[in-house]
This record gives sequence, C-alpha cells and structure tokens, in this order.
Amino acid sequence: MLLLMMSLALVPSSLAWQEVSSDEYLTLSAAEKNEIIFANMIEDTTSADWFSLLEMPGLFFESMCPTLRAPGDEMPYEEGLFGGGTRNKYIHTVGTVGQVEWRDLGEHSYTGIFEGAGQGIVRFSLAKEPSSSSRATAPGMGLKFLRDGMDSANLVAMYSVDGQDSWNFFLNDFTNHIGPGGLELVPLEIKFSEATNYISEVALRDWAQNGEDGSQVAAPEFPFMLRFKPTGEFMFSDDYVRPFTEDLTSIPQGSTLYEVWAMDQPTELGGTEKHIADLVLVSEMMTSMWGDKHLAFRHQDMAEDVEIRPEWEEYLDKFGIEGPSGCPMKRMMQKGRLGDN
Repeated sequence: MLLLMMSLALVPSSLAWQEVSSDEYLTLSAAEKNEIIFANMIEDTTSADWFSLLEMPGLFFESMCPTLRAPGDEMPYEEGLFGGGTRNKYIHTVGTVGQVEWRDLGEHSYTGIFEGAGQGIVRFSLAKEPSSSSRATAPGMGLKFLRDGMDSANLVAMYSVDGQDSWNFFLNDFTNHIGPGGLELVPLEIKFSEATNYISEVALRDWAQNGEDGSQVAAPEFPFMLRFKPTGEFMFSDDYVRPFTEDLTSIPQGSTLYEVWAMDQPTELGGTEKHIADLVLVSEMMTSMWGDKHLAFRHQDMAEDVEIRPEWEEYLDKFGIEGPSGCPMKRMMQKGRLGDN
C-alpha cells in the first residue's frame, strides 16, 4: 500500500492540467479562464522537445480545418492514423508564454477588444528548430484575449514565414498579413490551402464583434491589418548567444512588448496607419510544457473579413484552387483545433 501511495504521488503533473475547450469552460468569465490557463502554464515550466525530421511528416496527415474553425483554447484530441491523442504542434513547437494587456490609446473607431482588454495570453515561438551555428530563425507570435461567456479572440503574427537572418526576436515588426513563403514552403502552403485560400493572412472581424465582457457590438469596426512594432526596450544579439527562450524569459514584467499599429484599409484604397494600442506584459514570461503542447491559437479565416469588406479581396494574397473557404461539415464538428503558435 505504501508503494502504491508513493507511486500515485509521482503521477505526471500533466494530470493536473485543466481542460480549456468545453462548453462549460467557455461560459466562464474572462478572468476565470485566464486563471485556469495561467495555472496550466506554470504547472511545468520546462520546454517541449522539437520534433525530429522523421516525425515532421505527421503534419501532412492532420486536417487543417480545425486551425480555423474549432472553439476553445487548447489543442484538440483527435483520431490519427495510429490511434487518438492530443494533436501535435509540429510548427512553432517551442516557445514562451505570458499574460498581457491591450492598452487602448483611443482616437480610433475600432470596436470590441480593440477598445482595450486585460485578460490576454501571448506566446512567442520559432516556427522551426534553429541551429546555433546559423543566424536563420523564424519568430512568430500567437495572441488571444479571453471574453466573458464566449470563446476568445485570437490571431497569429510573424515577420515572414521565411524567417530572418538574426537571433534577435525583436529585430522586425510582426503583422497578421505575413505574405507568401519561398519555394521550399510550397508543400506547407498546399496543405494549409485545404482549409482556406487566405493562407497568408488572419482575420480581425472576430476581435471587433464582442468586448472582453462578451457584450455584442451593434456595428463592429475592424482594421484591414495590424502591425506589431517593437518598442526598442529590449533587443538581443544577431548572433547566437543562448537559447532564444532564455532571451525571452529575461523580459521584465511590465514591459511594453509592442506598439500596435492599425491599417484601416489597403494602401491601394488610400489606407492610413495609426498607433492604436500598446501590448504590455503583465506577468513573467516563462517557458511552459503546457504552453508548448496544449495552448492553441485559432487562425481566423480572412474570408470572414472579406465577407464584410469585399473591396479588400483583390489586395490580398491567395493560394491554391479558389473556392469557398471552409471544411467538410464532419470536420467542422470535430472537437478542438490546431494551434500553431
């Protein structure tokens, strides 16, 4: 009996993680959901392992539809070729997480979360495993703001899917209109185009439709594009010095991570850009096993914005055989979603 009790005490800490995707979870307040997510994040502050080259082809056997369609804040459980389990995060596998606030600067017409929100989660990561002997890195960000009684508002942003020639995570601006990748990424682009032709952008309409308190906005207003501009408060070496996660976890609580600039419409239509908010870190930045393996960020389909702003369509990058965005109904009804950041 004593041995049994001792073995139970050594049960992996993952059993303490609480789910964050059920209908019951979604009905909670934004603050309650943030508390659950934060508890999950701090349960194990080690990083996940990168996937090997032999494991990476598994990406091509997963449906891309949950990336854009499914609710909740965690990676889904789904059936695979060799049985079921938590969906793998083949891209942006390792990163850091923290709590953030969207501090609105006012003097703009955007609604919902754009008017300010305090219950946010950010994840910084690299799209693929870097080499300490090379400057090639591909930094990116997943960002979500939790809302009372409903699903969160999500986006992902990068400088470029092709990456940059520097280990400085804050060298370049991030945007939710990332642009197409090089030839070596065509297989991935084909895979993502199973779910949408707008593989280079994520939509912002959902951010504008409800505020943090869940209240619905009668006339939502949202920008064409966001640009996240580093403030210069912290910069890192272009050359490899230490793991990028150690750079990121050195960022002090209270730091302004980015100025948020919004472009109201495409430049071809006379669009102008305005500094509308600051993204502020309100917790420590940390590594997290749950953040690496379970935390997910929905990629809102840009088709949702085009539905309301059809004049934007010709100024967007599209890929693949054009057709209605979306997925077969049976896939839409799957529980959960893929989060790549």
